[in-house]
Amino acid sequence: MRMDRLTAPLLRELIDHINVFETEGKGKNRTQRIVIYFRLVGYVEIPEVSHRPNIVADTRKGVAVEYLTEPKTA
Repeated sequence: MRMDRLTAPLLRELIDHINVFETEGKGKNRTQRIVIYFRLVGYVEIPEVSHRPNIVADTRKGVAVEYLTEPKTA
């Protein structure tokens, strides 16, 4: 089966539950951990890769959301 779009009904079928953790940091340095559990699969651990660039999405004017591909270290 080939899917061209990820629709809301399809997401409801695929996702069991989502854990959202407390926000850490302040201002531009805020991060929040989100763990998605899929039906029939559970939590999928993404394997370590030497370096992957962070993914940035401009959600609206003046607001950019950045997905950190590697955990921040202190």
